[in-house]
Amino acid sequence: MSKIPDIEAVAFDIDGTLYPSWKLTVHLIPFFLRNIRFMEAFRKARRLLHKHSTMDPNTALPDFFALQSELLASYLNTNPSAMRAFLDEEVYTGWQRIFSKIHPYPFAYEAVKQLKAAGFKIGILSDFPPEQKGDVWGILPLCDAALNSEATGALKPSHIPFLRLAEALGTPCNRILYVGNSVAYDVAGAAAVGMKTAYIQNSLTSRFFPLKKNTIDADISFSNYRQFLHYVL
Repeated sequence: MSKIPDIEAVAFDIDGTLYPSWKLTVHLIPFFLRNIRFMEAFRKARRLLHKHSTMDPNTALPDFFALQSELLASYLNTNPSAMRAFLDEEVYTGWQRIFSKIHPYPFAYEAVKQLKAAGFKIGILSDFPPEQKGDVWGILPLCDAALNSEATGALKPSHIPFLRLAEALGTPCNRILYVGNSVAYDVAGAAAVGMKTAYIQNSLTSRFFPLKKNTIDADISFSNYRQFLHYVL
């Protein structure tokens, strides 16, 4: 019997959820070294934008990309248009080459394919454009909805992107299972709008640094996609 009954759709975060985040970090080392000041500014800007989404979860920014560019420009003493162009060319588009070298978690695609075959709607909600990862290792063509939270005007854990996901899937929040690797952003954000939640912890990390269930507060937690599929089907 499923530990998460009454779900009609399963949706996934991407980064750190469908692939190990350390793989991206390794491939990005040359980019980091070339753009140390930019990456520090980007980290500060995203932290501030996530904080806004936490403090005011029901309000979207009128132009997320403009504000992000303005924050970066203020940190780097340049102009917002230059920052927006850099982001578009070097990060949103430029990192596509890097993702072509990264492989997903074992059995991730097969698990999503089996869920689709079993009749579940499939969704993606990421804080970066899903298409940045090409076809998301074959998963994107299986999706009934694929959203970038930035385009909704708010990063996770804001309620807004999760509600937009439910709307795009045509499914009530309480019948959606959202899968992510961040307790603060994925689990908390999805649970706040009534979604069921699943937390993935890297199997190596979980072996040496296991999290207590009360610190996760997800409906289920798992370390590999065979285990996840066993919980759902």
